Amino acid sequence: MTDMRNPKNINMKDVGRYFLGASLYFLLMVVSPAWSDDIESVKAMMWDGDFYEAAEIAARLGGLEGYTLAAAALAIHGYEIAPESEKQEHFLRAIDYAEKAIEIDPNSSEASLQISHTLGRYAQTVGVAEALSGGFAERTKAAMDKAVELDPENVRAHLSIGSWHAEIVAAAGFMAKLLYGANEKDALAAYQRALDLEPDSSTVHFEYAVGLMRLGDENLELARMHLEKAVSLPLNNAYDKIVREKASRDLMALPEE
Repeated sequence: MTDMRNPKNINMKDVGRYFLGASLYFLLMVVSPAWSDDIESVKAMMWDGDFYEAAEIAARLGGLEGYTLAAAALAIHGYEIAPESEKQEHFLRAIDYAEKAIEIDPNSSEASLQISHTLGRYAQTVGVAEALSGGFAERTKAAMDKAVELDPENVRAHLSIGSWHAEIVAAAGFMAKLLYGANEKDALAAYQRALDLEPDSSTVHFEYAVGLMRLGDENLELARMHLEKAVSLPLNNAYDKIVREKASRDLMALPEE
């Protein structure tokens, strides 16, 4: 490699490569959302698929929006991308960000949603038995109920309620209602409310389908319909792509009609 500090050793091709590299580096620093203090730029970064980087920057920005966004982005990264050995650490950090958002505004529907979402993701890493005995079911349900109370049109909160009921019914069976108040009727009602609010959301159709599959084989054909809809909808961001890939896999795994 040419020693750029010694004029006698300078090769003009190396000079060109050096300045091209320096120019590109400078350009990236100027235009990259990673160097922007605009929360909208960080949201764009998140939906482009840079979930971890978006979480880091949003947390540094702080405030209600910053911490809420950091919790959401890090939870997605932890669940969808991070290796198994790192998931719990990411979810614990995401919980911390959500709690900071709640401290800033206890009446934020989105912050309450992220409390439930991040707690739920963390609970999945400790196993069903520990999650249920450790009070995670009650804490997540209280947070998502508050999110809906604060904003009855919070689609993700309705989806979370549907998934909460479906997961506990699948895990606890006939004891689900007795111990936790979870039941199939409320699961389906919450999913349907989310669908009414956003009928063209691939995430809503996918989560609805997953809930139906958890609730029993008698729901498989309806689940198939929602999976097919999730796969057919246009991709608006990187998360939509993740959802489509998962919906496609689940669709292929269903028994033939």
